Amino acid sequence: MGTTEILARHIVETTYDSLPAEVVRAAKDVILDGVGVMLAGSQEEPPRIVAEYAREMGGLPQCTVFGLGLRTSPPMAAFVNGVSGHVLDYEPMWHPATHATSPTLPAILALGETREVSGKDAITALAVAFEVQGRLRLGGFRSERIERTGFHPPGTVGPLGAAAAGAVLLGLDVQHTRWALGLAGSRSGALAANIGSMAKSSHCGNAGRMGLEAALLAAKGFTANDDVIEAPSGWAQVFHRDGFDFAAAEAFGRPWRMVDPGLAIKKHPSQYGTHRGIDAALEISQKHGLDPAEITHVLIRGPVMSYIDRPLPKTGLEGKFSYQYTVSAALLDGHIGIDTFRDARRFSPDMEAMLRKVEVRMDAAIPANFEEMWVEVTARTRDGREVHARCDRPRGIWGNPLTREERLTKFRSTAGVLLAPADVEEARALIETLETVPRLRDLIAVLQRGR
Repeated sequence: MGTTEILARHIVETTYDSLPAEVVRAAKDVILDGVGVMLAGSQEEPPRIVAEYAREMGGLPQCTVFGLGLRTSPPMAAFVNGVSGHVLDYEPMWHPATHATSPTLPAILALGETREVSGKDAITALAVAFEVQGRLRLGGFRSERIERTGFHPPGTVGPLGAAAAGAVLLGLDVQHTRWALGLAGSRSGALAANIGSMAKSSHCGNAGRMGLEAALLAAKGFTANDDVIEAPSGWAQVFHRDGFDFAAAEAFGRPWRMVDPGLAIKKHPSQYGTHRGIDAALEISQKHGLDPAEITHVLIRGPVMSYIDRPLPKTGLEGKFSYQYTVSAALLDGHIGIDTFRDARRFSPDMEAMLRKVEVRMDAAIPANFEEMWVEVTARTRDGREVHARCDRPRGIWGNPLTREERLTKFRSTAGVLLAPADVEEARALIETLETVPRLRDLIAVLQRGR
């Protein structure tokens, strides 16, 4: 039995009652975080553009595009809501790195408006979708670094995750699930060169759209290679030419990747590689109380991650992927928020001045994976004083999680961008008890109440 069939059987055979309690808890945490981030992201420019495109393309008004006054087809809703879910770069991260929420949660919500989907069904679909993505990423661990592969991981594993979620909610059998994975395999791929631009958020939206479409087509009998993952010129060979660990990919649920190693619920809305530098800079700002105007030089020392070495980001959005910008913002403002990455903040005089004081030294001797890496920030002042801070485990990472209150504060802040406070609390209560909700539409009805 090959990898594709093994995963397909796990997808089909997994039920809510078979999920460990800690997986159910993790899935609800992901849904809470993902919903809030998606609602906040819907008010950014990229989702507005893709929503305008979706409106022009037409389609049966079956599913909600949250925050943008549009109803459209399930795949197109998954696309736009997926862009909203990723545009802030605020969704969970894990190891090996990928964003597993925005390619899958919007697809689940779309089917929840067009099918009879319970809260238990939604939890099961999300857990299965995450495990498929996590197993595929683990199988490709040896070629995970984007500098080597050139691919952005949500674009490679996200379509198969969304197809798996669709297979659960559509009740596909093993054969049709294999076809869904095969179709999703042909819809995989996203270029890392687009990190820092609007196109990055489309990687996740497109993954959800393509994966959901794959499941819907397979349900109608549209065929594909039964063994797309392990086949010659198949998914594993194309995306991981220098080695794929099929045994690791096949070990579905042993353990569940959502709980071991677990997820990183992001504290800051920026690329995860910047978070250690941010936390180190925040320690300097908050613990030592340096006046930013007195800083003459800032040294950032960390692993080699060239994709976040951006000395002068061209936009606030690109600042999310810049060591230099995120550390500067932390030192100047003492916090990082959604507004940190507006063009107005990027091109303010104090930011322009601070960016020119920052030096980055990337050290190949420092591990570059999210498990072991560390970042040190040193600030030098006019009087010659130097202040250092090093971050090994940023707040929110597995092993150093955010508290429940911190996660709820984030949800209230993000969901509150679109919903009134009473609606935020109603959505929170529904998600935290989602296993008791008979219809996912009950949650969707609350999320539709934009201000």
